[in-house]
Amino acid sequence: MQTLVSVIIPVYNLAEHLTRSLVSVASQTYTNLQVILVDDGSSDESRLRMDAFARADRRFTVLAHQGNRGVSSARNTGLAIARGKYVAFVDGDDWLEPDYIAHFVQDMDQGEYDLVVNPYIIEKTAAKEPADRHLMSRPLTRRQFLDGVRSPLGLVRGYLWNKMYRLDIIRRHHLRFDPDISMMEDELFTVQYAVYADTFYYGGNADYHYCINPNSATHGESPVKLLPQQIVSLHRVNRVIATIGRDRSFPEKETEA
Repeated sequence: MQTLVSVIIPVYNLAEHLTRSLVSVASQTYTNLQVILVDDGSSDESRLRMDAFARADRRFTVLAHQGNRGVSSARNTGLAIARGKYVAFVDGDDWLEPDYIAHFVQDMDQGEYDLVVNPYIIEKTAAKEPADRHLMSRPLTRRQFLDGVRSPLGLVRGYLWNKMYRLDIIRRHHLRFDPDISMMEDELFTVQYAVYADTFYYGGNADYHYCINPNSATHGESPVKLLPQQIVSLHRVNRVIATIGRDRSFPEKETEA
């Protein structure tokens, strides 16, 4: 029997893009899914679309916030009811290739890894496929992984949706998203998770379509306005990484992922 995977999708006013995203989730070749949709106080027709998928597909569950509480709170709400061995996060304005989950689970199971990361496809005006050098699978040390998370280049980065996590590690160490952080909250969570993870793998499967929406909360903001939030988040990320250096085995720097 397939291992259960929980897929958490926070939604806030994404009606224009949501159907494409949810169709791509429902159409995964890997079928044993718990899809958790969290409506974070949407004022458009997002809730209608989510409810329609939940009625048509028993794997989909809709949770709702009274008012907009932010993406961190929405993801925490999803984590609270997650039951899968593995957890994936998807943004409701992006979409997936059919083998997105299957490729992750295959690598997680075969290598008994604590985290698998994959490259992704950037969609702005046209799809930008990753270069061949980003499609080579290989194990990563913790340092290689964290170097990739913090690097402004490459396809590891601090995003959630190009990674798969183990729910037992999240639960055992009470990991949650900080609702007071509105920038780089995904990177902070990933770095905190890496403190307790021991094995990492780069899968080389570009199955996630990251759709850059100029009207989104972050892309619509002035870089100057966002800078203070980014500085606070970056400081916290660096503090967590410094803790790893003091308290856990941390190999010397190797080739960057």
